[in-house]
Amino acid sequence: MKPASNALIISFLLLSGLSNGVRAEETTQTPQTPAVEEAAVKLPAFLETLKSAKLIEDSRVPANALKSDLRKAFEEAAKAGAGIKSEVVWLTHNASPAGRLYAVSLLKKLDPQTAKSTLEEFKQDRENVSYKHGGEVVHYSVGEIAIDQLSAHPIIVIDLP
Repeated sequence: MKPASNALIISFLLLSGLSNGVRAEETTQTPQTPAVEEAAVKLPAFLETLKSAKLIEDSRVPANALKSDLRKAFEEAAKAGAGIKSEVVWLTHNASPAGRLYAVSLLKKLDPQTAKSTLEEFKQDRENVSYKHGGEVVHYSVGEIAIDQLSAHPIIVIDLP
């Protein structure tokens, strides 16, 4: 045989061996499951809004004031009540810093003891949160807000009346 023929035969054998190996891998491979966080909870739209909240809005707003989408979502979540408790608990660990604080505020009505222990956990959290009251926006850490919420007379009002 000529050297060129040998090279072609060897190339053919290598390529066919590789393609068989790939097919064998494809058939034995198990399909990937989504990440636990994604698969754990399917959130209603109003909780998705809270999950990605960029700031906390003070709940002391005039009755005739225009409501932001965030405020509407928070009110809708409060109306949903116990039916969304597991999702709210999930949010306390998986939402944005502001979203976690909204979730613990909702949890106060659903399960006060769990809300209190969650706020205790939050006391060490140094992530920043913007807090909007009236026309002002100030910045606190999650821990500072948690400490405030645990006090007898919180200055920051997140809870709905």
